[in-house]
Amino acid sequence: MRIINQYQCETEIRHSRFICILSNVSTEEEARLFIKDVQKQYRDATHVCTAYVIGKDNAITRSSDNGEPSGTAGMPMLESLKKSGLNNVCACVVRYFGGIKLGTGGLVRAYGGIVADACRACPKAMEKMIYVYEISYDYSLQGSLETWLRTYHTIRDIYYDDSVHAMVESSGADLLDQVEAVSHGRASGRLLRTQLSLVPLE
Repeated sequence: MRIINQYQCETEIRHSRFICILSNVSTEEEARLFIKDVQKQYRDATHVCTAYVIGKDNAITRSSDNGEPSGTAGMPMLESLKKSGLNNVCACVVRYFGGIKLGTGGLVRAYGGIVADACRACPKAMEKMIYVYEISYDYSLQGSLETWLRTYHTIRDIYYDDSVHAMVESSGADLLDQVEAVSHGRASGRLLRTQLSLVPLE
């Protein structure tokens, strides 16, 4: 499960201001660049603590307390990311100190809590494999085959020469077999590529 767009939320705890920013990242380099951008944007903040999970089964995990007492910021943030079910995501929590110390437990609850809240509230999507085909058929099949393609799949483009060529996106790997059955062997096709697409969750 992924977040759709960068997401930000804010809370105040005993006069300290906490800002959580989540972003999609696919590599550690992307995570580092995102963290660097947040640090630059909030260069006057007391702390910018970070955590990220990347890869299949969250194979890569990193966190930083950025000057907060060891284990009170980055690790709670990381645990919240792991429990959220999200992957390939980086969290930055910006803190502006409000003059009242929160203590070890208070910091853990603050940093872990705001990341957990952000993960619950942010718009999410599931990754889905999409298959892109070129389907070629005679003009006489425009009424039947083309209508079927538009009904059950997604036609992205069509061009014409001696026959009709439709660029079709499908969630199934068996579209060519379906096309052969629907057209009674009068249409042909080829798989152009596969790609991951984000499908928003309701």
